[in-house]
Amino acid sequence: MSHSIKNVGDYTKKILCDTFKPQDLFDSLTLIIQTLETIDKNQGSKLSLYVNISSFLTALRTKGLDHKADYIAAAAKAILQFSDVIKYPVDTTHDKNEQALVVADIVGTGGDGQNTFNVSTSSAIVVSGIKGIKIVKHGGKASTSNSGAGDLINVLGVDSTKVNAGSVEKLYASNDFMFLLASQFHKGMFHVAEIRKMMKIPTIFNVLGPLLHPMSIVNKRILGVYSKDLGLEYLKAARLVYPNNDIFVVWGHVGLDEISPIGKTTVWCSQANNDLNTEIKVLEISPLDFGLMEHPLADCQSLGPAKNADILANHILQGEYRRGENAIYDYILLNSAMLYCLCFNSKDYKKAVDIVEESIHNGSALKSLQKFVKDVEQL
Repeated sequence: MSHSIKNVGDYTKKILCDTFKPQDLFDSLTLIIQTLETIDKNQGSKLSLYVNISSFLTALRTKGLDHKADYIAAAAKAILQFSDVIKYPVDTTHDKNEQALVVADIVGTGGDGQNTFNVSTSSAIVVSGIKGIKIVKHGGKASTSNSGAGDLINVLGVDSTKVNAGSVEKLYASNDFMFLLASQFHKGMFHVAEIRKMMKIPTIFNVLGPLLHPMSIVNKRILGVYSKDLGLEYLKAARLVYPNNDIFVVWGHVGLDEISPIGKTTVWCSQANNDLNTEIKVLEISPLDFGLMEHPLADCQSLGPAKNADILANHILQGEYRRGENAIYDYILLNSAMLYCLCFNSKDYKKAVDIVEESIHNGSALKSLQKFVKDVEQL
């Protein structure tokens, strides 16, 4: 951190004077969190600091820097300094037969305002039932919708507070599906939660979640964004934070941070170890490319954690439906198939649907969820 700047207001001046660099954002967020930590510990007054921090975050938003790749990446790295990150040695990237391990996550920024079914979490469970794939889903509780990933998982029977830095390695060794609740790992985000709530406007923290995964072993990621304008920059940021990953960033044209059940979805693609100057491949896909029907968002709405959990565990994962019979089921197949394609570098979308649907109907997906629930209970 620059020794010449010890006040958040000085960083705000740099933003307004257009001299604010990504390293400044890393330094300023480090300063903010360290200062908030000290005040929280000593129960000191936050008023003047909150005024400075809110002015800083507002200036960052007004200048549009919070949607620029270098700044997003710098912010994510700053937050991760204060997180419980579980790092794995290089030799854990292959199994005992020297086959490359596929460890994936699928998560969106949220903030799209569409309040759709928990499709990322559902797809994570479905794909975890496929041989050769581990899913370590990272997410939070509801902020702008009525059911966040953490809310759904809790109703499904997982006490997510028991999944923490002390237990994840044991759980990872014996499970193909895991869920990590963000608040259990990210102390830095805890310290800024109050001011974010008070400000009532989106800040750079709103886009950081998918880039803050606590486990270094993840190597495949689908990251959803709520805005087309954010898509390309977000992929560039993700490459800076996770250069050894294969990454899809997705945006549904109806305004969705998922692969949309109706109309087109844009997919920005990056392969592991791509040179940062490598041209980014951009795809446009629709349910029709997967051999699936389109469904309006109104038929894919979230009905709250309890009802969503019932639909998923007692109907979808029980093999009650086939493609074309239920909108939410097809929505899950679509996102699951794209995650499968990322995991195995496949472009055969229709075959991917066959494979993920088999994971449901042979019971593998449900068994994967049930094992995680049981193992967490036994902690």
